[in-house]
Amino acid sequence: MAMTDIIPRIDLLSKDALDFLKASLAPNTLRAYAAQIKAWEAYCAEQGAAPYPATPVAVANWVAERANNGRRGGRRAGHGETGQAIATVRTAIPAIRAAHVAKGLSFDTHHPALRGVLQGIKREKAELPSQSAALQTRQLLDIIEGLGDDLVAARDAALLALGFAAARRRSEIVGLDLDRLGTGSGILVRSATDFRIVLVRGKTVTDDDDPIIVNREDNREAARAIDQWLDRAGILVGTPVFRSIRKGDRLQSERLSPEYVARIVKARVAQHLVKSGVPGKLAQSEGARYAAHSLRHGFATSAAEAGASTLEIASVTGHQSQAILARYVRQADKNNLRPGRRAGVGLRRDK
Repeated sequence: MAMTDIIPRIDLLSKDALDFLKASLAPNTLRAYAAQIKAWEAYCAEQGAAPYPATPVAVANWVAERANNGRRGGRRAGHGETGQAIATVRTAIPAIRAAHVAKGLSFDTHHPALRGVLQGIKREKAELPSQSAALQTRQLLDIIEGLGDDLVAARDAALLALGFAAARRRSEIVGLDLDRLGTGSGILVRSATDFRIVLVRGKTVTDDDDPIIVNREDNREAARAIDQWLDRAGILVGTPVFRSIRKGDRLQSERLSPEYVARIVKARVAQHLVKSGVPGKLAQSEGARYAAHSLRHGFATSAAEAGASTLEIASVTGHQSQAILARYVRQADKNNLRPGRRAGVGLRRDK
């Protein structure tokens, strides 16, 4: 099934209305759903069964089989583990429902068989959360200050600074256009007092979203890095803020991909550690613990450790889930209140 086949078929919609309907689903969601539907249809072909309409029991059997024997990717594949991750398996259910809706069919996602199997998988296949390390304020400032003078360094400094100060997701960072929307998903507006990010297209964007404001006075180093990049690169209004750069500081017109943000974070962390005296292999291994989310995670963690409330943090990050923010606060509290910091408790000799 093609990605466009996931869009509901609604009679009497004009071409313009249909185009807007297609735009209502984020590209990443469409890709994820299409992959799940392709896997479901392949499974049905192997079983000699019709994929549509599907029974909840048949889908429950498929989900259980994937949880035990499905192919894993990334870190899990490297560890030789079997069975797909819980998050991957759970994505299959709304994907199959979307395929049914697109065909004018119904599918009961709340059927007892499905709900019970998913709860059992969650209990029996519990996994530690795979979370990137937080890139916190002091460490990030040191990294930015240690970058070189070439155009790539200027771009990376601005990307790291803006990604942290505005606590943005990687797709939101690279999707920014300057001052006016072009082909991106958001706008970066620069003024004498602040930088404002207006998100226009995206999975979590709503009509009630306010601009994310990065105040210059509060973020002087970030402002300096962003200004330097915009001016040196000569970014024009309505064009991508963050671009690829070829050898010889040759700026390209295409915007960076979301995946490239993680490469920048990992590389700059490892580079900083080497400069700090950490052996090369260890620095690379440590750098691998970081990802694009380390900027957003780092902002929330730094804010929590500084005593910011969940409301203050959410005003920047836009988190809808208080449970996630509460976790950051609990982690910060544990770090600030750890008894090992006190003299006579931690295993160290105080001078």
